[in-house]
Order: sequence, then C-alpha cells, then structure tokens
Amino acid sequence: MIEAHNIEKVYEFGKVRALRGINLTFEDGKFYIIAGASGSGKTTLLNILTGIDKPTKGRVLIDGRDITEMKEKELRRYRLENFGIIFQFFYLVPYLTGLENVLLPMKYSKKIKNPEERARELLKLVNAEHLADKLPEHMSGGEMQRIAIARALANKPRYLFADEPTANLDWENKMRIWRLLREINEKEGVTVIASTHEREFFEFADVLIILRDGEVHEVKSNP
Repeated sequence: MIEAHNIEKVYEFGKVRALRGINLTFEDGKFYIIAGASGSGKTTLLNILTGIDKPTKGRVLIDGRDITEMKEKELRRYRLENFGIIFQFFYLVPYLTGLENVLLPMKYSKKIKNPEERARELLKLVNAEHLADKLPEHMSGGEMQRIAIARALANKPRYLFADEPTANLDWENKMRIWRLLREINEKEGVTVIASTHEREFFEFADVLIILRDGEVHEVKSNP
C-alpha cells in the first residue's frame, strides 16, 4: 500500500505551489486514475510517488517505509525492483530492438532468472511479438508504447505508474493501450496508477482521483 501524507511541492523559490497538502492512499491490486487539467499537478504527484522528485513537505510511505528518506542509490534499486514507469514519450533506446529494450531493466536488476524468456512473454502479453527484432524508428507510436509497457513490467513490479500514457497516440491506439493496462491490472495483479486529462478513459479506473490546482478535488470509486 502506498500512502501520501500531506504532500506539498513548491517550485521557483516559492512562486509556484504545484501540490498543496495531498493526502491519498493507494491499495494494492487496484486501478487508479489521477485526472485533472494541464497544470493540476498530475505529473508532479506521480514523480513524487515514484521518488523521481522529492516533496517540499510531506512523506510517501510504501508498506510503512518512507521512500522520501531513502538515499539516492537505495531509492534507484528500490524503484528498479518494485516500480514500472511508463512515460508520455516512450523513451526507448533507439539503437536497441524491441526485445532488447524490454531486456534492459532486467540486466540491471538481476531479479529475473530467465530474462529473455520473460521478455518474450511480455511481448506476447502486449501483442508485440512481431516487434522483437525491430528498431524503434520502424515502429508506430502505438507499437512503441506497447514496448514501453512491456519494459515497465520487466522486473515484475508491484506498482505500474503511467503518466498520460496515450497523450501522443491516435484514438484507436489510445483505447488499445488503456484496455491493455486494465488487462495487466486484472491478470498480473499489478497496482496501476495512471494519469490522464481525457474523460473518456475514466471508466477504466476502480478509483478516480481528480486534482484541481494542486489539491485533491474529489475521490470516487467507479462501479
């Protein structure tokens, strides 16, 4: 379980308050969507939950352990083995094939005993087996995002974070990716915490969290 306690984030010498006293709990196994307009604090909150950024004030606890107090080396290791992160812009390594991009996190973690077997299983899971030997420059946006999702799942993370994962895709691929994230949540038991500003995808969530001007405006469970 992830707990965010009184999270505040201030940028530019106190001029911009990106987050204002955020208190949230994320239970294991659920699908969460953090929603809100551009500038509402979605990306900042995700970055703090994953330890990519530090809060100005407040704590992030995972099973009671405060990750905001971890040293950078310890935090990198913890993130590698417990988190999967999907970014808006894919960030695939351009000179590596689809298979090699998925293998990359496993080389640093050593958590997985049979990395190539795991990588090929993930390519199958995200319907990207045909991309194993392709370089990113020969993939569509939707294909690159599927490889990015497989890569994020490489080390069997407990938590999968996705920051506007379909912002740069066409409508058909947007729906495919959100359905895939929901399928991963249900089949793999991974807790998904994703952000979006597009209302059409709110239905995929078990819990919808709406941010407004850096504050939690509403938390509601979807039926």
